Amino acid sequence: MMTIFRLLQLLASFAALRIDAFSYRQIHTSKPTTTNFQYVRFESRRMSHRSDSNSDEREDTTRHDDSVSRRSLLHSAGLLFAGTVSSGPLASLGRFTYTDPDVTNKKLGGVNAANAMGLVQFPCQPGELTNTYHMMRAGESGLEAEGILSTNPLFLTNREDALTDLGTMQVEEACNAMMLKDINPSVVKYSLAAKSIDSANIVATTMMVGRNRIVPEFTFMDPRGAGIWDGRPLAATEAAIWALDVAKAGDEGRDGRPPAHDDGTANETLFDQVIRLRQLMSVLETQYSGDCILLIFPDGTSPALLSCLIAGIPLKDVHALNFIPGELRLEVDMVNARQLLEERISSPFYTDAISMGQEELLKIHKEEEQLKLLAIEESNKALKSMPIMPQQIESTPNEQKVMQRARHRATGNDGVTNLRHRATGDDGVTNSNPDLFSAGAIGTMGFGAMGFMTTFRAPEDDSDGSETKSESPAPVLAYAGSTGAAPVRAYANSTGASVFEQQAPASSLAT
Repeated sequence: MMTIFRLLQLLASFAALRIDAFSYRQIHTSKPTTTNFQYVRFESRRMSHRSDSNSDEREDTTRHDDSVSRRSLLHSAGLLFAGTVSSGPLASLGRFTYTDPDVTNKKLGGVNAANAMGLVQFPCQPGELTNTYHMMRAGESGLEAEGILSTNPLFLTNREDALTDLGTMQVEEACNAMMLKDINPSVVKYSLAAKSIDSANIVATTMMVGRNRIVPEFTFMDPRGAGIWDGRPLAATEAAIWALDVAKAGDEGRDGRPPAHDDGTANETLFDQVIRLRQLMSVLETQYSGDCILLIFPDGTSPALLSCLIAGIPLKDVHALNFIPGELRLEVDMVNARQLLEERISSPFYTDAISMGQEELLKIHKEEEQLKLLAIEESNKALKSMPIMPQQIESTPNEQKVMQRARHRATGNDGVTNLRHRATGDDGVTNSNPDLFSAGAIGTMGFGAMGFMTTFRAPEDDSDGSETKSESPAPVLAYAGSTGAAPVRAYANSTGASVFEQQAPASSLAT
């Protein structure tokens, strides 16, 4: 069937070319006689294009006046036949052009090479990706040997998370497996985790890969953030995360988020990691074409998740494809990923891990509830131990004066406050005619208090009959009160006590 359509296409194209060549030769080789209508039509069209405002009208008139020839009919028929064969449903049956990728892949098994450019769409049919991908988990690290879960990106580059001796041996075995199968990656893409950096260096040294082909990835290959579970025991916490995803993640991995933490460790779902992996594949498919790419991940969930995305596997079953430290899988695609899932989804190792994870998840939830109750009790104790401050009552200025007056009466406090009350009414309003004695008393008390500030002189010492005088008495301010009283001078006696001496008024001294 395909051969027939291809033959018809070639014949139609050949006929159209022969007709165009014959018409062109006849026009340029024939003499301009009155019987040569083709030359006349050609000249009329050429002259009509040179005209100014009436060019369109002349061209239309010339076309209507021309007679339809057999050669023009054959030319039109050839073009129509060639366009029909080379496009539309006939082209889809004959695989002459690229069509809709869904139709091509599902019905015909063909490949649309342009589908891989730009943002990669999952799942990926066999042959859609322009590169060949091998996936590998980095070897065992120091924290994994100690059984500690570490997912915070800030600590991925710490040397305590570098490869152990066992991890180095695992990476070397993976390199030997690739060399036995005559696989030499042209690009090695690795995470910035310390163990991934060490693994990439071993691959470059063992397999003689150029340093320009060892490409770091800064973000898109980071492991999934475990939130507050970061730093817990590795085996038990990892099993709990597996059980959480099986129960709540769903086919797209949008649920099943670990509890949040306050130290910057992200608490992510599988779908959050899907976004990073889609960006990773889109960059690789755009930057490289026809390359053999080795991806080195720091954890086992990330390559398993990428395998599920390529194969179209529900993400709740992602942990059935989990990588162990140093594991290598070659030429990952839809076919081999689904075959591996069928083998592992019912394996005792996976089912036992999910059962243990469910039990561990219940323990973690109980611990979290107890911690919440303990935090509530501590906050209640702290509130009870705090002193209760009296609540201040908001009042108007008049009410405040009434309350202040009542408080002074209750305490029997006289003096300046009562004198001020004499100058104001009982209702707190200032009197227009205050008591003059009250005002004078206030002035007397004020100036009397300042009378203490007088000049200082040393007292006379009568114990041995000699007189001791102050070397430099310090002058201070002293003046009479407002009532005309004599000024007061104060000095200290020999015992240090203050002695007050009232001077006579200036009028009596004059007499």
